Amino acid sequence: MVIDYRTEKFQKVSVCGIPCDFSDMRIDRSTVPEGRYQYEVADDDESQGEPSRIKRSIMVNFFGTLISDVPLPLKNHNVLWLQVRDFEWM
Repeated sequence: MVIDYRTEKFQKVSVCGIPCDFSDMRIDRSTVPEGRYQYEVADDDESQGEPSRIKRSIMVNFFGTLISDVPLPLKNHNVLWLQVRDFEWM
């Protein structure tokens, strides 16, 4: 199921110090306002409920969707591997 950005209720999180909106649902990219950045978060491979990596699109171990006003620091292969305290609930 894909959700419309305009109707979803988001939680506030911080990723590497960058404020983001978070939803545990997949968000329809066509509904996200221009100028905002959309990423998807993957759970760890053991499915323990811990976000482990962020990419533009996640196929396996989907954890949620992030929307930010600035780009996130994706690195090699356009992925951001999360370390302790990189992903914080606000």
